Amino acid sequence: MSVKRRLSIIVGVILLLINLAAWIFLMPNVVKEQKDAMSGKTTESAEATDPVTPSPSPSTVTETPKPTERTDGLPNIDINSWEYRLVNADHSIGEYAPVLADVEGQKLDQRIAEPMQEFVAAARAQGLSVYLSSGYRSYYEQEYLFNRKAQQYGIDEASKIVSLPGTSEHQTGLACDITDQYYDLKTESLEETALYQWMSKHCYEYGFIVRYPKDKEEITGIIYEPWHFRYVGKEAAKYMYDNNLCLEEFVALYE
Repeated sequence: MSVKRRLSIIVGVILLLINLAAWIFLMPNVVKEQKDAMSGKTTESAEATDPVTPSPSPSTVTETPKPTERTDGLPNIDINSWEYRLVNADHSIGEYAPVLADVEGQKLDQRIAEPMQEFVAAARAQGLSVYLSSGYRSYYEQEYLFNRKAQQYGIDEASKIVSLPGTSEHQTGLACDITDQYYDLKTESLEETALYQWMSKHCYEYGFIVRYPKDKEEITGIIYEPWHFRYVGKEAAKYMYDNNLCLEEFVALYE
């Protein structure tokens, strides 16, 4: 055998031994990586196909707090809610306009449409005649009425008869004049009608009040109007009826 042939065999054996040693040395790491890869893939698959939503612990569950009970006997209400909005010479609502609904030809705040319909229906169920007038009046309609009265009687006298624009309850859409028939001129004598006698005693059952009572003129700043009914909600209306309060007095109790 030639020397060149022997050297070729020796080099081949050496290369074979080197490859064998490298394989033996790297094999454990390859096996580990394969196992890790298989384990990771299994975990991801399990998470994707079977998600688990943790249940909140008792300490993380929140409940809507209950209103704090009053200890002064007053209705447990939010006095800043729309039903109790005070509108008078000292409390202007500017050019505010509510969302309106039609009730027997009169525009009213849509939130009182159903109570008003129930109130009227109950009166008619007693055999009484009911006529609605002067529901919602806009700021500009009120401005026109006031200016007309001011031209007739002067500003001071006009302000006793017609509210300044922005200070009329009719602008809220929460008030309406209710009589037994159409009257060109409404006077105190309407308190003698059968309709007023019934409505003034039962209005609170439907969330309404006589807004301008006879004995509260100095407080309301408005003459006695036994035709002007205002919605305040059943709780407030019952309390005001039982305690002979006008809206100004009732609101003041929460200040």
